[in-house]
Amino acid sequence: MMEKLVEDLETQDVGKIMEILKSWGEGLLKMAPSFISKIIVALLFIFIGKKIIGLIVLSLKKIMDSRNAEPLLKSFILSFIKNLLFVVLFFLVLGVLGIRATSLMAVLGTAGLAIGLALQGSLSNLAGGVLILMFRPFSKGDYISNNGGVEGTVDQIQIFNSILVTPDNKIIIVPNGQLANSTLVNFSKNPTRRLDLTYSVAYTTDIDKAISVLEEVAKENPKILQNKPKTIRLRTHGLNSLDFLFRVWVKSGDYWDVMWDCNENVKRAFDKNNIEIPYQKIDIYQK
Repeated sequence: MMEKLVEDLETQDVGKIMEILKSWGEGLLKMAPSFISKIIVALLFIFIGKKIIGLIVLSLKKIMDSRNAEPLLKSFILSFIKNLLFVVLFFLVLGVLGIRATSLMAVLGTAGLAIGLALQGSLSNLAGGVLILMFRPFSKGDYISNNGGVEGTVDQIQIFNSILVTPDNKIIIVPNGQLANSTLVNFSKNPTRRLDLTYSVAYTTDIDKAISVLEEVAKENPKILQNKPKTIRLRTHGLNSLDFLFRVWVKSGDYWDVMWDCNENVKRAFDKNNIEIPYQKIDIYQK
């Protein structure tokens, strides 16, 4: 018909062109009611389907909550089921619109290589999520970091991504493949952590007095584990100071609180005992 239209345009036969356009218009008018009804039904399917999927996911979440399912496993399964149901809904909508799933699959099969390459990253992230759930390098609530510089508290693991929350309440979405294939540091896995600090005093300070003051600070802090070994020794002879190592053990959850408390209490103790905290000095000699 297009060839005929082109021929008519070349010959400038306006009458024939008008007849062809009229026949096209009549065909579109005949198709319109059917097409519009399919669109309306498809939209209803999408609306109702989303509601049903939400109810199914909510019901599954309640069941898993009642059975005290592991939080990361729960978030992964809920994410997987939700995405799977949306794929089913997608094919149902295609059926309503008159597109056969077999035809679509044939097209996808023909473009299989290109699609496989495009989905390579997603499949890697899916496999990474499965590996994380199998080997459990971290749990919900653990503070982790990887060699890519990403760090935060684990909130949930989804089908393709994991959700981390930073100390200042930012959300970080990390691909599961990145976490599964990189070096991870889990700061919360063990119940206790060692706190290493360095305190400097002037060269005129008596070494034994400085050690005694630091030991007293460690002894008076209730969050420092007194049954664990403490190391408070002269570490180095600095350019302008004597640097003391202050090494104690704390519960993992108390790490930051103890660090802040020690820094404040050591300053107060040094002031009370007239121990000078050095600062950079320049000695000038005049001949």
